[in-house]
Amino acid sequence: MDTGASQSLVDPRLVKQLGLREEERSWIVGIGTEPRQVSSVSITGAASGRCSLTRFSAGIMDLTNLRIGIHLILGINAFRGYRLQFDFNKGTLHLLSDQ
Repeated sequence: MDTGASQSLVDPRLVKQLGLREEERSWIVGIGTEPRQVSSVSITGAASGRCSLTRFSAGIMDLTNLRIGIHLILGINAFRGYRLQFDFNKGTLHLLSDQ
């Protein structure tokens, strides 16, 4: 999870492993980078803890350069229908349903 990311990202190896189909292209921009157009996929059936996430879009991008062994970055777009509450003292994140 990236607390500052507006869009989710997925590594192309995970896209292939899950058999996801590429959809439209979308624009992404990071801090200090130029806007970049990438293919995207729809992700369904994902969950964070016990909370099911609604379908969300993720841009396909090679994430190996981050060197932390992740294959999916959940941006704020993945948490539609939830409010995120961080407890920095305890190091916890709570997802609170908007409903």
